Amino acid sequence: MKFYGDYHTHSRHSDGRQSVEDIVNAAVDRGLQEVAITDHGPLAAVIGVKNADDYLKIKQEIVDLQSQQADITILLGAEANIRDLEGTLDIDKEYIEELDILIAGLHPYTLPKTIKDGWNIMVQNSMRHLGRSFRDKAVNANTKAVVEVICQHPELDILAHPGLFFKVDIGEVSRACIKNNVLFEINCGHKYPSISDIIEANRVGVDFIINSDSHFQATVGKLDYGSWIVDELGIDEERIANNRSGGGYKGWSKKVKYCAYL
Repeated sequence: MKFYGDYHTHSRHSDGRQSVEDIVNAAVDRGLQEVAITDHGPLAAVIGVKNADDYLKIKQEIVDLQSQQADITILLGAEANIRDLEGTLDIDKEYIEELDILIAGLHPYTLPKTIKDGWNIMVQNSMRHLGRSFRDKAVNANTKAVVEVICQHPELDILAHPGLFFKVDIGEVSRACIKNNVLFEINCGHKYPSISDIIEANRVGVDFIINSDSHFQATVGKLDYGSWIVDELGIDEERIANNRSGGGYKGWSKKVKYCAYL
């Protein structure tokens, strides 16, 4: 299948190995009509932006690049990190309001809101291999954290790589995505979620989005894995938000007011 855009990429502002301009040039070369720069939130060790003000710097870079690029729309996004079981993200609302697209997910080494939160998510998750009871506690906590984020953030557009690093109850998470109009990501960079989890999410009835999670210029817009999944599982292409006929992010983004550079 053909894609309108790639809405999950990382630049050197976080843990990417490419500049914003590199991402845009690669997206143009791939024939995409839209691309989003979605660097990690600031409270994940090593992988995050230095501070939330970096999003304003990226926004200015996008404005400058957009004035030179007539063939593609460049969007500002962020991949926020989940910090606790109550749905707290590591990006404040004032910065979220600057974004075109908000993605969120669970990531290792994220600074929890409290020591208790660190135990509930990070420590319990690291103990999941010790036995079924440990695994069940971890899955329950991970699922609660993800569902709360989906429910507490009406501006959330995309759930990043559901289950990666932190296993969740896919059925429960999928139902929350449907209820709150959040896209369930098929992540080509990590080839995640697992095929069995995608089958379950498809059975429940989510709308998907296929993204590269690119950290290198060579992988921007490289969405072949997602296309293979769609064909292999017989997923209706109309349920893929970024399929070429979908018309771009204005068809699914929750951003009410589009930024001036669009």
